Amino acid sequence: MRLIVATSWEDELLRGLAGLPVQAVFGKLQSDLVGGGRPSSILPEVDGPRAERHIALAHELGMRFLYLWNVGTLGDREYRSEFVQEMRAQLRDLVAAGIDGLVVGLPWMIPLAKEVAPDLEVSVSSFVHVDSPREARQFERMGADTVILHQTGNRDFRTLQEIRAAVSCDLELIANNTCVFQCPYVCAHQTSPAFHSRTGSRPVLEYELFWCAGRYAHDGAELIRARWIRPEDLGVYESLGFDRFKLAGRGRPTAWLLRAARAYAARRYDGHLTDIVSMSQHAPLSLARRRAAEPGGRHAARWAEIAEDLRQVGLVRVRNGDIPPDFIRFFQDHDCNVRSCRTCRYCEQVARRAVEGARAWDADAVPLMPGPDMFEDLILDGPHPEAAQGPGR
Repeated sequence: MRLIVATSWEDELLRGLAGLPVQAVFGKLQSDLVGGGRPSSILPEVDGPRAERHIALAHELGMRFLYLWNVGTLGDREYRSEFVQEMRAQLRDLVAAGIDGLVVGLPWMIPLAKEVAPDLEVSVSSFVHVDSPREARQFERMGADTVILHQTGNRDFRTLQEIRAAVSCDLELIANNTCVFQCPYVCAHQTSPAFHSRTGSRPVLEYELFWCAGRYAHDGAELIRARWIRPEDLGVYESLGFDRFKLAGRGRPTAWLLRAARAYAARRYDGHLTDIVSMSQHAPLSLARRRAAEPGGRHAARWAEIAEDLRQVGLVRVRNGDIPPDFIRFFQDHDCNVRSCRTCRYCEQVARRAVEGARAWDADAVPLMPGPDMFEDLILDGPHPEAAQGPGR
């Protein structure tokens, strides 16, 4: 087993990970030229010298460091040659700071990175949505050393087998993601952080999060449908040739990251599964309550409705010990891409046994969303509500 763990940029994390099967930690500066897959507002603040010391300590403790350029768009800035030159200069600075690898979100970044630093490990981000043997093979031929598969395919075992057989490069699975399965906002949500993680960007709470928060508030089975991998089920994936697992949580505190890493290293967790999977869905509830309570707020009444609609998301938990030991076996024999959740109901059956705090079981519920005229209220004037409460991604 090889774990790839998000960093909090605190050295205490690295010391706590020492001795666990952690191959690398990953992260990026709070904001930079290129940006990344998470808005700056949830990321810890760290300056260049501190980052270099952190990377050096990771090396001292036997771990590599992967930096993120996992953007889905550069807003057409790449069509200016001076911007591409600035990218090359930043990458040279990152290599000088000690990074061992780069996770990219745009295919042409692979040859660019190899041109600047031929020995750099280049990984294709999950944001690229690689979920077929043909796609994986094409990225391998471009020069990618690692392909991080999109979490949507984590329980599509036939496709996983075919992808593994098609390429010789490294493959990585995200183990603890709680994105809504087949979410209608996934493309938008994986693009917008690119604009909110650049130097000079404004802190925001992404509006797309209100969809997944609302789904979790309305359907107790939604957390079971999410494509996490339990620590107890890692062996199923290893038997298929997958032994590299990413643990997300770049907005989480050190103690949370250590708990998650230790659980996966031990291949067992006896508490709530929601203690070790990403669960970024608390933030919309916190912000909705804040906006509803603001005197004179233009949309206070609507925010109050949304806060009430999301109330349950703060209470939902998954008792890992009550998930059937053979839970994952069902997905080895059934294809979720061709069956409706309303006719299958397997995840609902598991949820009724293992999920606490659910108020409904509605597979088609449409959450209340902030309308476009409310998006300005999503610009934050202080710490991200997610960071204040602890949950992150």
